[in-house]
Amino acid sequence: MNVETDPSPPVIEGASAAAPAGAPAARSPGIPVVIRIGRRLLREPSLMVTLAYVFVSFIGLWSSYWFYRGFNLPILEYMQAGDYLVAGLRDPVYAILLFTSVAIALLVSWPETHRRDHPERVEEYRRKWWGRLVFSNFRGFRWKGLGMAHETGIVFAVLWGLVAASAAYVDMKAGQIREDRAGARVQVTLTGDAAPQPNAARLLGSSSAFVFLWWPDRKVAEAVPIESIGRLTTVPAVHNKVRPTPAAPSAKAAR
Repeated sequence: MNVETDPSPPVIEGASAAAPAGAPAARSPGIPVVIRIGRRLLREPSLMVTLAYVFVSFIGLWSSYWFYRGFNLPILEYMQAGDYLVAGLRDPVYAILLFTSVAIALLVSWPETHRRDHPERVEEYRRKWWGRLVFSNFRGFRWKGLGMAHETGIVFAVLWGLVAASAAYVDMKAGQIREDRAGARVQVTLTGDAAPQPNAARLLGSSSAFVFLWWPDRKVAEAVPIESIGRLTTVPAVHNKVRPTPAAPSAKAAR
């Protein structure tokens, strides 16, 4: 009695029948790194707060370097370890820039992310005019050529924009101080002196060990140790108001 045997290999449940033996299994497109990080942060709010604080401190440190660079002050040499942690908390604009950048990154990357997660729903949206506008087929950025996903490329682009915007902001503020149009005017009294310095200075900022001043009359920035400062008095801004010239009495009133 002849028994016929099937020469074909056994079919393993869950394996692709079209794939040849020994070939690696096809991989489904992976989730971008920034998406995985975002989902992890949503699951752990404490980690999100910590990461936001680190980014704000980095922006503050970067902005401080560019700000004092305009006054020829090597700020990194005057900062202590604790100053690095609070560099971003001295100006609320840094936090506003960070949250604005995050909102822009989410807004720009959302159509592509929604298209990848829900392709059938997006095709249904594209039948309407607003769907073709939001979920456009335009591919202006070739992130794949750089070895990164669409969302990752957007995050890097927004990060560079954040760095450039913070540098431009502090550069504008430094220019206004140099032109004597901004900054707090203070009267400086050194330790052991009874009278303050003859001219007012512009207060640039401070660290844990130094106070940074700009002297408009000499066009010089100075880092003064805190123990050398006896008193700082704010000088109110003087606004020159033009008083209206009284009108001459008319001939009819003189009569």
